[in-house]
Amino acid sequence: MSGNSNKLVELSGDEKALLVEKKATCPFIGSAVAQGELPVRHDAKDPLASIEDVRRLGNTGGGDFGDLLVLFASGNHAFMRGDSGKLDKSVPSGLFSLEFPGSQGSHPGHSGILQGDPEIPGSGRLSEADFARLTSRAKDGWIKRSDAGRFIAENLLKDPKSKVFGKNTAALLASDLAGFVESTGAALKSKLFASHEDASTTPRDLEEKLTKLLGEDNLVGSAGEFGLLFAFLANKPGAKEIDDEPAVAVEDLKAMFVDKRLPDEWETWKKSRIDWVRNTTGLMISASKEYRTLKRTQ
Repeated sequence: MSGNSNKLVELSGDEKALLVEKKATCPFIGSAVAQGELPVRHDAKDPLASIEDVRRLGNTGGGDFGDLLVLFASGNHAFMRGDSGKLDKSVPSGLFSLEFPGSQGSHPGHSGILQGDPEIPGSGRLSEADFARLTSRAKDGWIKRSDAGRFIAENLLKDPKSKVFGKNTAALLASDLAGFVESTGAALKSKLFASHEDASTTPRDLEEKLTKLLGEDNLVGSAGEFGLLFAFLANKPGAKEIDDEPAVAVEDLKAMFVDKRLPDEWETWKKSRIDWVRNTTGLMISASKEYRTLKRTQ
């Protein structure tokens, strides 16, 4: 890789704030950059980060969440600005671009919280109105997973450009996910997944199918993004369930989306890929049900 591309960049406070607001529009990555947990490389105008740095960051506290983040980083953010100003130049090996709007991972039907037009690089901004749409679903300061799924459906329905329920997604919902949910019901979950080492191959098979669909279907893409949040916070001390569903605290969402900081003591708890599969699965199912319901009432 080019020595210049891999060079660490010292950013001023204003430069870092602008990068996080306009470019690194992911609550996890943006917060990590803002706090100096994820070093910025190359330059402030066209910022890059190291694949190994994001792996280390995600695996902090134990688990293999960082290995999952590597899939997102290398798959969705493999292009930087070229001479055209578009994200059409391959990043050097071992790096990924911190330009999220306009990237392969940026899609129609997004939440609207951290970016505007998903096709335009540098279009990031905070929408307090869209953040309020999400947090208004909270009960006693917690948002359960199915309500996040309903929020996803609402976003997809609002955007006429969104792609939902392609052939591959329909097949996955009809077969694999139904079997996964049945086999990991509340009564069996603790037995089947008592430890990550004992996990069956089913979640890994599903992970492969889900990641392949992230760019094909915006429902899957949105579920995968919120699945990262739920997985990141799944094992936080004091984590709650509402109606037998995982839930995330509004205070943690505010910290990451609005204040651009990771939750206190984030480095102390284990984060895992299997929690992403579980939560993405649950979000897909709730979002698809709500989408169909809302579609019928139009």
